[in-house]
Amino acid sequence: MARSYTKNGDDGNTTLATGVRKPKSDIIFEAIGTLDELSSTIGIARVKLGQDEQLANIQKDLFEAGSIIAGYYKPAKADEFEARVQKLERWIDEIDEKLPQLKNFILPGGSPSAAYLHHARTVARRAERCVEKIKDAQLKPVLIYMNRISSYFFSRARYENLKSGVQEQEWK
Repeated sequence: MARSYTKNGDDGNTTLATGVRKPKSDIIFEAIGTLDELSSTIGIARVKLGQDEQLANIQKDLFEAGSIIAGYYKPAKADEFEARVQKLERWIDEIDEKLPQLKNFILPGGSPSAAYLHHARTVARRAERCVEKIKDAQLKPVLIYMNRISSYFFSRARYENLKSGVQEQEWK
């Protein structure tokens, strides 16, 4: 029987794809863990929204981003995120065309679907901060992607409220 534990990290360290062992508290693992948390948060939103293809694609992108950060891919692989950023921007533009223009800040929430997406947005922002702290110029395309997905979740949450007929609550 295969075990789901290795005991390799019992000393508080774990190994990157490069073979280098680092403390589990290293910012690299904080970033990878936050990407994993974000993917799980998106999974919760998908339970509510159904098997949404856009959200599934973002989850796959997050696994790839984590793999890049962990060193499983050469830095050139990160450049592929430029095309993914453009895809996100198209999705955001398509959503924003359907939304009323914002005149004030809005409070996160509304419909259950929107609330889940707002939660994903805040976890995405934290993940972005973690990736930025790594201070690796080769991760710039991944960092830009992280910035865009939080914008996507914001617009998507607003759209879910619109579709549900739930009025956004403005903060003044």
